Amino acid sequence: MTEHEARQVLLLQSHETAGPTAVWTAEDRAWATQQAVATAGDRAPPERFVAVRAALALPRLLPRDRAAQRWMGRRAWHPAWVLLALLGGLAAGMAVDQLGPPQRVNLLAPAVWAVVAWNLLVYAALLLPLPTLGLRRWAAGLARAHDDGPGGLWARHAAPLSLARAGLVMHVGAAALALGLVTGLYLRGLVLDYRAGWQSTFLEPPAVQALLGTLLAPASAVTGIAVADVGPLRVAPGAAATASAAPWIHLYAATLVLGVVLPRLLLALFSALRAGALARRFPLSLDTPYFEALHPLMRPGLPRAVRLLWVGGGREATLLGQAVGPLTAPLTLLRSDEGDELQLDPVPAVLDTASSASVATAAAPAPGGWWQRLWSGGDPAEQALQRLRDSVDAVLLLTTPETPRPPWLATLARPVVVLLDGPAAGPQQLSLHALADGWLPDGRLLQALAAALDADPRLVRLADSWTRRQQARLDAITAELAGSLARSACARAPVADDGFLARRAEADAARAALATMLAEELQAGNERLAALLGRAAPAASAGQTLPAVLHSRVGEGRAALMGGVVTGALAGLKADVLSGGLTMGAGALAGGLLGALGAAGVARGLNVVRGTDRSHAAWDDEALAAIARTLLLRALVQAHGLEPEAALARLAPALAAQQRVLAAAWAVRGGKGEPAAAEAAVATMAAALQPVLAQVLKTALAAPAYHPAP
Repeated sequence: MTEHEARQVLLLQSHETAGPTAVWTAEDRAWATQQAVATAGDRAPPERFVAVRAALALPRLLPRDRAAQRWMGRRAWHPAWVLLALLGGLAAGMAVDQLGPPQRVNLLAPAVWAVVAWNLLVYAALLLPLPTLGLRRWAAGLARAHDDGPGGLWARHAAPLSLARAGLVMHVGAAALALGLVTGLYLRGLVLDYRAGWQSTFLEPPAVQALLGTLLAPASAVTGIAVADVGPLRVAPGAAATASAAPWIHLYAATLVLGVVLPRLLLALFSALRAGALARRFPLSLDTPYFEALHPLMRPGLPRAVRLLWVGGGREATLLGQAVGPLTAPLTLLRSDEGDELQLDPVPAVLDTASSASVATAAAPAPGGWWQRLWSGGDPAEQALQRLRDSVDAVLLLTTPETPRPPWLATLARPVVVLLDGPAAGPQQLSLHALADGWLPDGRLLQALAAALDADPRLVRLADSWTRRQQARLDAITAELAGSLARSACARAPVADDGFLARRAEADAARAALATMLAEELQAGNERLAALLGRAAPAASAGQTLPAVLHSRVGEGRAALMGGVVTGALAGLKADVLSGGLTMGAGALAGGLLGALGAAGVARGLNVVRGTDRSHAAWDDEALAAIARTLLLRALVQAHGLEPEAALARLAPALAAQQRVLAAAWAVRGGKGEPAAAEAAVATMAAALQPVLAQVLKTALAAPAYHPAP
């Protein structure tokens, strides 16, 4: 895995370990895994799998996340930094103006000895494991404290590469500093006359001679320049040095080259080679829970399947939605999104009831002596047990309270999960009839297996996949129920004759049409639910008769006629009284016109407020509550296998707890009756009803027995 691929992998890891978000959802994660398996193959090495997965995922992730774009756009390393260190070191070395007083080389205190001493300390720190130089731990701790995103992950995983590159820059800079110092010595020596000497309060010439002879011995051996007698070079206070500094400059330059430039260049070369190797093959550890959970390809040493030995004794059971009976071949019960499998293995024929006695009495010698058993290859039952020990993870035993266990189970030495065909008798036993309890079927079985296998990561992923699928199944069921209930709530059957004077026969016809619409909706919903569950639709049962409410439109023409007659008569009477009969009926006519217009307007406003643009029949709240109960009861019976009486007993309190929420949903129905408005009203109500119906079903079925890992 290259450095660039590792950056992609760690960026994707930082998003996925944070949990599903709008930027990167669980569906995106599953898609990336599937595409990586299809591209790299189902036998790809773990490093290639994660690299391909990240390369496929980032084109989908980066357009959604500007911060991720900026992080990927930054360069973690630039070769120009080495050139800057080289130029900076040369400039700093050449900028040293003097080696002591002006134009005099102080043999005991030049800048050369400070540079050499510092580099010797660095070499000692590199060779000795000093606890105070834990730079890697310090850098990793600093990254964890300041950045939990991709930057923090990169700082922790790229610490070896970053330290190698930092070493390259520092070694090049140190070598350049020493080389600049040497260059400055010779450049100044071309135009200035340097003199050598020394002064000391405590050291005498023999001590100085021994010290300089030791320190300059390597340079003297390489250059062939002997260390001169330092006695005559001692300078009295206030006096000037008189000896030429040329041989001493050569010795100091050679000392810098031997002690600083060459070692630092070798260390820089080593750091460059190491950094290049780490960049080409980035040391990213893939044995962490995050990577192991991606796909079985990330766990080459761990089998994909959790294998359970199925000891059913000829009985049948429904496990994880599959009918399981006597097995002759392995049966896969469940596959996770990551590729794990839960598999049932049959009991070998040699371990049936007829042959298991030999296993239980293995201590008794078989007829014919040990040589015959050796010649035949050993006891077949013992061989079968040994193969099972090497292959199965646990035993799933289906039995009854009065049936004894097979005697070879104790010899197998594998965890046993007991399914009782009857009420459970102990904490380590599960009732077969209670496995489907809860909105998550077989949740208790998954919980028992997780406890028996000490939370095997494969089983955890299998249980999480099963939970997600059952949640999606519940969502699909409640979406169907909510849509059917919303269509029934918004259904209207128009009345042929408008107004309060509509005939009873026409109102009854509207109610009958509404009942027919409901029957058709329930039948169609029954078929859709059966198709969703993958089953044949049961025969439709006769539904109960529900009361429909007639919503009458106030006839605007009739209101105008009645208003005109009444107000016209009253206005005419008043005008005649006031005029003494001289209006000749004109007052009555004018009053009738004004009254008709006013009555028609009042009727129109009343229809608008009531939402009765025309008379129609619709279901009232009581009828809708009964329809909701019918739909939910159907889901409990068909999807979860409950008996109608038991389902109704569970449903009643759960539905009663949500009646106030449902009543609020009924209150927002209505509309003008145009197709577009009606469809919008149905969609809005269905979206509001789905979470309510899901909560009712979960309450009626009880909480899941298995709680998936976060």
